[in-house]
Amino acid sequence: MSWFSSQSSNSAPQGPTFFPVTSYKSGFGELTAQDTAWANTSNKGFQTETQVWYSILEDGSMLMVQVIWSYIGVFVIPATTQMTFKHYNPNTKKTTWRSINATGAKFNDRGVKSDQFEIRHAGTPTTEETYTVSASLDKTVQLNITYTRPSSAPGFKYGEGPEGGISSFGKDRSAEKRDGYVVHRFHPLLHSSGTVIIDGQVVDAKGEATWIHAIQGMRPNLVASRWNFAFFTNGGGFGEDEKLGSVRALQMEFETTDDYGPKGSKSGRTKVNIGAVYTSGQTPVPFLITGQTHAPSNSSADDNPAYPTVNQDISSATHLSPVRDKETSYAIPEGIEFKWEGDRRDGKGRVSADVKLEKAGQVLNENGLIEKVDVLAEIPYVIRKGLAAVTGTKPFIYQWHNPATLNVTLDGEVIPVKGWLYNEASYVSE
Repeated sequence: MSWFSSQSSNSAPQGPTFFPVTSYKSGFGELTAQDTAWANTSNKGFQTETQVWYSILEDGSMLMVQVIWSYIGVFVIPATTQMTFKHYNPNTKKTTWRSINATGAKFNDRGVKSDQFEIRHAGTPTTEETYTVSASLDKTVQLNITYTRPSSAPGFKYGEGPEGGISSFGKDRSAEKRDGYVVHRFHPLLHSSGTVIIDGQVVDAKGEATWIHAIQGMRPNLVASRWNFAFFTNGGGFGEDEKLGSVRALQMEFETTDDYGPKGSKSGRTKVNIGAVYTSGQTPVPFLITGQTHAPSNSSADDNPAYPTVNQDISSATHLSPVRDKETSYAIPEGIEFKWEGDRRDGKGRVSADVKLEKAGQVLNENGLIEKVDVLAEIPYVIRKGLAAVTGTKPFIYQWHNPATLNVTLDGEVIPVKGWLYNEASYVSE
């Protein structure tokens, strides 16, 4: 789900130029209404803001709806708004993909209305919330979907307060002086309902969903070189677990570029990983929130740590046996493993979870590979032109969707939870 988010590092080599949220904050951060509202910042350079909904339908299909707002930091060039849609049926292997540049877009708090679509929001962070999406993307694809967050499953950001969820770039991490930032807010447990019409056929949108609000407050090729995203649910025909109920596991990871690091430019790339496990059968439903900073291997000695350590969480995405893809030139994993481990939010000890995609397809429609998304071919023209001068940037997003088992270790018992794993690996640059 990562989009290209204007300056390079301005620090001296010996000083830190990256401040990962996972080294300065910890745990569940309560969302405010402002956190989930559209920021539409147009006075701080290059900005990319997205809200995306993923849903696994009852037949195992994956449904994605995303709104992207982009501003390239040039006053005379207006911001652009885009909606992307994807439906993938693992039984028929058919993918339906649409991407439109919206006209007449007007944002209002957590809603937006354009000539092609409308999103209406109701509720508050402490009550039930709904997002209703209606859209006519072209003559063959129409959407009428409602996403509902139960009041028992509040969303989160990583860490409390106004700076919760925010990783900063530059010598100074303050909002007024930083080079840029990246932030994510999450609703891991939603339910979807409604209909999608594709080529005259009605698709029931009933399913288990998640939502992510992300802002990249800097040009994207400076924010990250890599991204990993995972969404697991035991919906899609598998049913609730006897002990854990409805389960969601979510993970978002990005790896910095050589421009920013613990000791300035070219001091090594850092990974920031944020995760969550939600279970309707346990209290509270946001059962585990994890965050881990993966410092460069050459700067993480115990006597001189690259970053502060705020907890003992494990939150990781590991690519297994990567091989070079001749089509894109990137090293693509043959398998991927995601891990979560940390303190339970009920205060009753530790809990862990892991899910492994043993065989990640490298050919379309094999082992769950839905698509290799050529990002520059999909983003709006003015944004593409804004990035054209960035030598060597050739971003691709690999998308997989497979049956999987999430192994949750709780009170000394390993609970295998069968469900679906949708995951993405994004490559921005070498």
